[in-house]
Amino acid sequence: MKKENVSSYRWVILITAIPIIIATEMMWLTFSPIASVIAEHYGVSGFAVDMLATSYMLMFIVFCFPAAYVIDRFGFRRSLVIGALLTGVFGFTRAAFAGSFTAVIISQFLIAVGQPFLLNITTKAAANWFPFEERATADGLLTMAQYAGFAIPMVLSPILVESMGVQPMLFVFAVIGIIAMLCVLIFIREKPDVPPPGPAYEREDFSRVAISALFKNKGYLLALAAAFISIGIFNTILTLIESILMPRGITSAEAGIIGAAFVVAGVIGAIVLPIISDKAGVRIRFLIAAVVLLVPLYLGLTFIKSFIVLVVIAAIAGFSIMGVAPILFQHSSEVAYPAQEGTSLGMILLMGQISGALFVLIFEGISGATGSVIVPMIGIVILTVIEIPIVAKMKESKLIDQRK
Repeated sequence: MKKENVSSYRWVILITAIPIIIATEMMWLTFSPIASVIAEHYGVSGFAVDMLATSYMLMFIVFCFPAAYVIDRFGFRRSLVIGALLTGVFGFTRAAFAGSFTAVIISQFLIAVGQPFLLNITTKAAANWFPFEERATADGLLTMAQYAGFAIPMVLSPILVESMGVQPMLFVFAVIGIIAMLCVLIFIREKPDVPPPGPAYEREDFSRVAISALFKNKGYLLALAAAFISIGIFNTILTLIESILMPRGITSAEAGIIGAAFVVAGVIGAIVLPIISDKAGVRIRFLIAAVVLLVPLYLGLTFIKSFIVLVVIAAIAGFSIMGVAPILFQHSSEVAYPAQEGTSLGMILLMGQISGALFVLIFEGISGATGSVIVPMIGIVILTVIEIPIVAKMKESKLIDQRK
């Protein structure tokens, strides 16, 4: 491959897309590490506060296919603009009308509408701008932006709400969203004048036939099953991190630190592991190793009481599950060929959002009925064990094999 034929503007695309992805994820988890504070501030139930985070999962389910249609029919830039406007505008209304919980939760649901328009562009942007051998790396950097967005509120929300109060905290997040929105409007382009070098693959347009074909693709169905379990568990842990840890004497601030360790290590993993995967031309071995390692780590999150040990366990777990997520995304795009990237990735993320919303509700129901989080956490461990034979059945895509 001749590097001089690859547009250097591809890095501008990544640098511009990263802040808005960070912003939407920050707004998703703004309230998770301070759930008890928000419930007391507004005089609402814990379930009502959980709905602020669950809104993202529910809206992703509703708007995943519209986002995939926009990406595959009109391009990822159009999708990014839609998502950026929703994030910037309603991030501001969430702060401006913070005196009303009703206004906050309505704004939160509208911000959540923008998430699939932002996240589903990952493999499409990589395909438009990057040569094949750099695409998992590009996917990893865009996925890393999601993780950075997870980490920031875990640390920042408890600090800001204690020092400034609820509304000023929300204005801090709103300013970040508006700046990120403006970056998208100014700098994002759809594709370079000259396509990136490498084999040109014709892909099918978004359609019911294309979606139907995905459900007949065994390799893609295995990726869907893995995403359903792993992303669902990930979303559940992030949404309920305070509820999972506080029964063992972990404070809200400490829960935020543990959550931050989980996602900061995940950021590192999302950079390091996809690069190694691209260099080695291997995907599946990374997925198998990560899932096997997560079983004892989730057991640790269930029973261990030591704050320091929990920080270490959370960091290793985050590095593992979040580090291989972009590899799973790229693998699903490869085995889904000739389906469009927006469609294949959208379906993967949709499965994770469906399971995330479902797992949160089941987790809350079981913990409420039993008076303990241990039983639903054991359920998470069992689901991870079930995932091991699923990823073990996966095979490398033909596109990877052609590189060898």
